[in-house]
Amino acid sequence: MAGKFRKLNEAGIAAFTDYIRDGAEGPPPYHLLESPETSAPLDFHIEPGTGQFDDRYMFGVYLNTLLKQFDAAAISGDKGLWSALALHWFDRLCPPDAGGNRSPKQEYLYALSSDYRHYYRHLVRSPWQLVKDHGEASRFLLIAPRKSAHPLSVHGEILEQFGGRQQVLGSRPIIKAANKLYFDNGKSRPRTGVAGNGRGSARRFGLVLRQLDLTYDPECMADSAFIGILPDEFEKWRKLMTAGQVKAA
Repeated sequence: MAGKFRKLNEAGIAAFTDYIRDGAEGPPPYHLLESPETSAPLDFHIEPGTGQFDDRYMFGVYLNTLLKQFDAAAISGDKGLWSALALHWFDRLCPPDAGGNRSPKQEYLYALSSDYRHYYRHLVRSPWQLVKDHGEASRFLLIAPRKSAHPLSVHGEILEQFGGRQQVLGSRPIIKAANKLYFDNGKSRPRTGVAGNGRGSARRFGLVLRQLDLTYDPECMADSAFIGILPDEFEKWRKLMTAGQVKAA
């Protein structure tokens, strides 16, 4: 792609969406990013790279640097920008198999949806937003429990469980506490079992939080105090967290 990077306009978003709906056959339609009929200029010049990322957290760090000139509130819902970036990195987000065939998932993972309930599922916007809001505390949401050959293509079950509850995903104190509880700093990935259905898992976290909200205000609590009031089903994670802190000391 030559020239300055451009965002998709409505026609470009529609064409990109059609490509996804049709099974993403053939190479990504990068020409949509260059044609004035399907794209529009950005307020600032950016040069998105094409390199590899070890995980979605590092991708989010990169995106925050790439887009630092922009007003975050202004670009947060910019469908043209996020869809254009997804098209630019489509080989990472929806990689072809050995035969050159792709298996695209829901279109809102690539073309930003107008439905705010799907914002957190966009494979480019989410890493940017989470790192911007939570920094290193977003690691348990963006790094998969197991290594993947194509880490940028995976939305992740932990993020899905937290993302469905926007009051949780937007809370710095709660996300900071959850990262301490669920992230293994020694292995640099979430603890085994966090993404499952067991006691104290990410799936249970949001449900328990609703009950605690009736008595406590987690927004005003230190992360250690919040972790301390979690019920007994979270004791396994508290012990693992404490053991990790002792080992690191």
